[in-house]
Amino acid sequence: MRRRTAWRRILQGGVGTSGWMAAFLLGMAAAMFLKLMSAGGGVSESGASHTKSDGIPEVMAAEASEAGSSELAGRPRMPESGSGNLKHEDGVQTDGAVGQAGDSADGEGGAAGKDEAPDEPLVRVYLAEEGRVETVPLETYVLGVVAGEMPADFELEALKAQAIAARTYIIRKLFTAAQDTGDVKREYDVTDGEADQVYVPLKKIREMRLEREEELARIGRAVAETQGLVLTYEGEPIQAAYFSTSGGYTENAEDYWSVEVPYLRSVPSPWDAQLSPRFEQKVEMELDEFYDRLGIRKRDRKGGIEVLSRTAGRSVKEIRIGKKVLTGREVREALDLPSANFSWRIEDGRITLVCYGYGHGVGMSQWGAQALAKAGNDAEQILAYYYRGTRLVRSASLAASFESFKT
Repeated sequence: MRRRTAWRRILQGGVGTSGWMAAFLLGMAAAMFLKLMSAGGGVSESGASHTKSDGIPEVMAAEASEAGSSELAGRPRMPESGSGNLKHEDGVQTDGAVGQAGDSADGEGGAAGKDEAPDEPLVRVYLAEEGRVETVPLETYVLGVVAGEMPADFELEALKAQAIAARTYIIRKLFTAAQDTGDVKREYDVTDGEADQVYVPLKKIREMRLEREEELARIGRAVAETQGLVLTYEGEPIQAAYFSTSGGYTENAEDYWSVEVPYLRSVPSPWDAQLSPRFEQKVEMELDEFYDRLGIRKRDRKGGIEVLSRTAGRSVKEIRIGKKVLTGREVREALDLPSANFSWRIEDGRITLVCYGYGHGVGMSQWGAQALAKAGNDAEQILAYYYRGTRLVRSASLAASFESFKT
């Protein structure tokens, strides 16, 4: 009965995002684009070069500095209607806000408010470190994910975009579980790690409340002001993939997961290079270790290394190492690289791989979201850019589509 009541609650609407606008982002200098062209976008052994994509948001020129160099104020122009914007359904309002900063976390860390928490859907989270399951209301789970996935000092609109993505992820997960007609019953819905979404458990949320009250209040506000909002495509919650840092472009879903997803398309995200501390990283190892970890036998190591193809996101798609052909993802996972967008150099029996970006590269770049928020874009615009053709809807609008789901 509890699960059925919970699903009725999840289909009872939400509120829109506020109109809070962040300050314009300064420092989007032309040097950023030069850096991308020479490093971040995959100019490498394959000879691929950067060109400006038609899909990149434009920036407005700022006045030249006293030193004579011109800067770009990073106010992106979002895609026009019909070319990737989020579309509203069911009269979703975007000028309202629910709750105040600091009001979103009750004694259990709930983000929805004390009067609503008892009726919220429940999420069962497996805490790997403790080896137990923690059951929390949905909005409390979203609060824990935003706290675990994004720095609290990010712009409010970036935090709100993260909250919507996190909520969409878990709702899709729960709906999928509701469709499962198998006899196997899982003891939990999600894990607390990167296999699902990084989640900060209640114990640590309470510690944050005591030690970092302002940070928790900021995260709580982002969750409260987006309560009930989810992203859909053709009436279903989307696979709201996201990652830390782009190497200049996001990836098409099929280039990483081998499955095409219409709303997870490659888009330029050059701002990450300017902001993210993870944009460029080096991984160094002995050449023998490099070959061993890739499973390349000594007799097959001759012939050098050559990139055969790159993805739309400029990552390595296929690469020949000696006599063996591997995907960029296979190399990344075998060597534990930050990304599949890499170049390399070999010297004195060692190989140094220079990686651009951090994560799988599919969906929303979190540092890209921060840059767009700093440029004055709201959460809706950020999500529209990274999840093409999706709709921002009240969860109530999903009721008809999922009426027959088991609860």
